[in-house]
Amino acid sequence: MIAADVGGTYARLGLVGVDAGGGISVLFHRRYPCAVFAGLAAILRRFREECEAAQAGPFPVACVVAIAGVLQGDQLLNSNLPWKVSLAETRREAGIAHLHLINDFEALAWALPQVPVDQLQVLGAGDGNGLRLPVVLVGPGTGLGAALVIDQGGRTGVQPSEAGHAALAANTPLELDVVRLLQARFGHVDNERVLSGPGLVNLYYALCELRGVQPRWHAPSELVDAADAGSDLLAAECTALFCRWLGSFAGDLAITFRAGSVCLAGGLSGHLDRYLRQGGFMQRFLDKGVLSDTLRDVPVYTVEHGQLGIIGAAAWHVAHHPS
Repeated sequence: MIAADVGGTYARLGLVGVDAGGGISVLFHRRYPCAVFAGLAAILRRFREECEAAQAGPFPVACVVAIAGVLQGDQLLNSNLPWKVSLAETRREAGIAHLHLINDFEALAWALPQVPVDQLQVLGAGDGNGLRLPVVLVGPGTGLGAALVIDQGGRTGVQPSEAGHAALAANTPLELDVVRLLQARFGHVDNERVLSGPGLVNLYYALCELRGVQPRWHAPSELVDAADAGSDLLAAECTALFCRWLGSFAGDLAITFRAGSVCLAGGLSGHLDRYLRQGGFMQRFLDKGVLSDTLRDVPVYTVEHGQLGIIGAAAWHVAHHPS
């Protein structure tokens, strides 16, 4: 089958094999910048061309695309992609009869059971008993993804979520000031207005306004690089505040679902790894009043995104189309 992971920035596509035991392997893989293409169908057609050029075998009739957003009827609701997506039009234009769209973070959640525990990086050790269900998966990237991995009578199940669009909760006077500024600019302030790549820039702009200085950086990569270099104290303050706020959000989800484990994925988690490990993230993760002690037993991991979206899309297909 073809499995794809399409985010706001890149589309990753793979020709996937599934063995008799349900193990998934990526046989042929390509990555494309979304903004360069006219739409999802154009990316799928390009991948078909490259598969044929590489003599990777007959092009499969089944394709699962893990994509940022929510499918409502035939249309994908998404604010981070450079083009609109219609399921019927994409099937027709790409020439793929059995095309499925699932939420990108739902796919990442489906991939987690396929990840060896030794490939998970420990952020908070918890009780030391490893990955336990239910698992809350959180991922700040182009947007803010969230999903829940659950046990359904001995089988893995996944509950997708749009927690990134729930209202952002401020917990300190500084965070209240930031929310006030963002509310004046955007109206509704959801979690991904701060806890995402673009949100990191929103947070930086708000801090600049509160400090009365002109912004020097206008992209998440610039901001993180400046913080890493130690050349901008406000950039460093911003990244540290981001990680504390993300810890609070992850802790909220952990107590909401009584999670056995928490995993962080998404491109931004890797870039901010050193700041996540400075202590502010876990401090705020645990700062939940009378429930703080219950969270001390919950392990928190980071996981490299890599090909997880592709593997998860394939795992979803195996679970829903076992024949």
